[in-house]
Amino acid sequence: MNRILRIISIALATLLFSHASAETKRETLVNRLVNSEYALEEVMSKPETAIPSSVLKDAKGLILTVDYRGGFIIGAHGGFGVLIVKHPLTGEWGVPAFVQTGGANIGLQLGGKEIDTIYVIMDDDTIRKAYTGRFDLSASAAAVAGPVGVVSEANESNDYNNANILVYSTTKGLFAGVSVKAGWVAPQNKVTKKFYDTHYNTPEIVLSDWFEMPQESVSLVQRINYYMNGGH
Repeated sequence: MNRILRIISIALATLLFSHASAETKRETLVNRLVNSEYALEEVMSKPETAIPSSVLKDAKGLILTVDYRGGFIIGAHGGFGVLIVKHPLTGEWGVPAFVQTGGANIGLQLGGKEIDTIYVIMDDDTIRKAYTGRFDLSASAAAVAGPVGVVSEANESNDYNNANILVYSTTKGLFAGVSVKAGWVAPQNKVTKKFYDTHYNTPEIVLSDWFEMPQESVSLVQRINYYMNGGH
């Protein structure tokens, strides 16, 4: 029985990850940018999941993902998204890079599910991990559910003040009160280089001030700035 479950889990994981890594045509990548903006809109559309503007102002970077989960007893999740980082000197959002996500789920899970998730990165060290290589959300960084609503000094004793990553998801209660488990994020360096038609690698791209913002990314960055400045 365990062998059967293992085979099912591996097959499911292969199916999920193939969606994130199959084609890298420009139109496919542009669609990822559109979906990332949609994921942000979905998270921000409800008071119980919306990211406070003060959190976005303090953030060093964002990972916006569309994640696919599914399985039975032992499942898997995988997806795609973009990483966007504030320039350390200007504080302006830079150009986005492409990432993929994955992990394992244990428990009763029937069918598949699409989940929009925003990872708000709060420190420079985690930013470096995000654009230089795969990092585990439970081992490499302290990821916890982020605060919603108005954040004030009264919240200072909460766990999220010491977190490296604050997590916001369209699935209510998914990360509430617990660390994110069994999940990872990795930059897609070749994909990002192809999109920008450059020999530079992801770190140079996301932290640059010489890459012109692609027209396909303008709407996403404008949307982030809109929410950061108090828009609803």
